Amino acid sequence: MKILLITPVHPLLKKNNLLSKYQTQSYWVKALKSLGHQINIFPLKSNQLKIVNQIKLKVILNKQKPNSIFFSAGMDKLTTLKNSLFFCGVPPKKLSSNERSIGKKAKAILVNDPIHQKQWQELTQARVINLPFSAVDPRVFKPSNQQRTIDFSFVGTLFRSRQVQLSKIVNQNIKIKIWGWIPPKTSLNSTLKPFYQGEAWGQKVINIYQQSKAALNLVPDHMADGGNLRTFEIPACKTLEFVDKINPNYYLPGKEVIQFKSSKDLKTKLGYFLSRPNQRKTIAKAGYIKTLNSHTFKHRFTKLIDIL
Repeated sequence: MKILLITPVHPLLKKNNLLSKYQTQSYWVKALKSLGHQINIFPLKSNQLKIVNQIKLKVILNKQKPNSIFFSAGMDKLTTLKNSLFFCGVPPKKLSSNERSIGKKAKAILVNDPIHQKQWQELTQARVINLPFSAVDPRVFKPSNQQRTIDFSFVGTLFRSRQVQLSKIVNQNIKIKIWGWIPPKTSLNSTLKPFYQGEAWGQKVINIYQQSKAALNLVPDHMADGGNLRTFEIPACKTLEFVDKINPNYYLPGKEVIQFKSSKDLKTKLGYFLSRPNQRKTIAKAGYIKTLNSHTFKHRFTKLIDIL
């Protein structure tokens, strides 16, 4: 199949105006190519007018004549787009009205969560597929021989809601190293400053997980079923994942990851597994094996193409 991927380029990871090794969509490209598909990229640029992107896209479509168009939502930089496969990892209300319009005109919409699926079905007659497109490239997120010198880590965007969650955790006297981007107009909570290590992108994120005995995943509020990227990236590094929300179809709580219900529950479970390295490593290994067997981008796109 000849596929055109229309996607934003991560401003902190871009390379030659295309996708860097560490942008999620680059893993999509590798997985699709490994499955025998021809894929080209149309990078949406934040500094370019919608009409300019639209004209350039029309030229590309006429020239390449792809069998399928994959559109990764996340940048309001097109005026119209029809008959695409629309990838959307957030509720429709979090998109611009223009992006929602593109979604409504799509051939199919791919979502990560059953609640998002229901919300889209109320807006459009397009087919809505609930398939977690979060996953890993095991050649990138993988274990290493580095010593695990970090007991407990967190890497993620420090939204205000996340900072509230993290503040409750550190108030339990849990020692945690925190890395994350702080969004504009958001300041770092004073209780988190002693634990904050700065931003982490690309290989640095992988190094942190490879050096961590355990890592925290706070699933975004809008994903009731779990399944964000961290869900799969942490076990891929053979690191024990502590997560607040998890779909047991992804990983079995207590056997492949550790689920906690409160900051107090997290403190108890973290202390238990940090003091029992063999049990910690056994569960981390089970999570790692599940990731390799079920949660790579090759698995995701094999299933998606079969569904389509």
